Amino acid sequence: MVSLRRYMRVPKELRPSELFKQDSLSPSKIALQIVLLQVFYYATASILFYGWAKLVGHGIEMEDWLFSSKYIEFTNGYGLSLSLLWLVDSLICVIFLTVIVGRSKLAWDFGITVHAINLIVVWTYTGALPSFSWLVLQVFSSLILIFLGTWTSRWKELKDTFFEGMVEASDISTGLGSLDPSQNNPIELKDLENQS
Repeated sequence: MVSLRRYMRVPKELRPSELFKQDSLSPSKIALQIVLLQVFYYATASILFYGWAKLVGHGIEMEDWLFSSKYIEFTNGYGLSLSLLWLVDSLICVIFLTVIVGRSKLAWDFGITVHAINLIVVWTYTGALPSFSWLVLQVFSSLILIFLGTWTSRWKELKDTFFEGMVEASDISTGLGSLDPSQNNPIELKDLENQS
């Protein structure tokens, strides 16, 4: 009897643990990162929209909120609330971008890719080009994701590279790094001009 289990196994090179060990420019790793970011982008938006709908008492129209531009308007409270939720979603996705991608050079690419895929999804779902207000919202959302994602991933890179071990244990024990006010160790100043 032929075992189907043998054919259903994921090849070793496609397992997530192997994909994340690959080079940062590996096509399979980049594709996995794009899929993960897009899933987290829509999952976070779904959770935000669901919580907002329950708090405010609106009927839940999740597909239209996620994949349509007809409710995004800046002239009423309903459209402004949805716009604000999209911006909060982008702000939360900065964390996912920092954790999943982790490289400041790639933050621009992934931030633009998430919003380009969102544009394509909305365009195919509605069958028409999204509204101008939706496009303006996506520009602001992508700017949040790009600039904050670049900043946080750069901070993560620099923290690991430059700031590790800057404070020596001997500095802390001698009082140079101590915040205890009871230790009044004077700091000796040297006059550099009058040295002979």
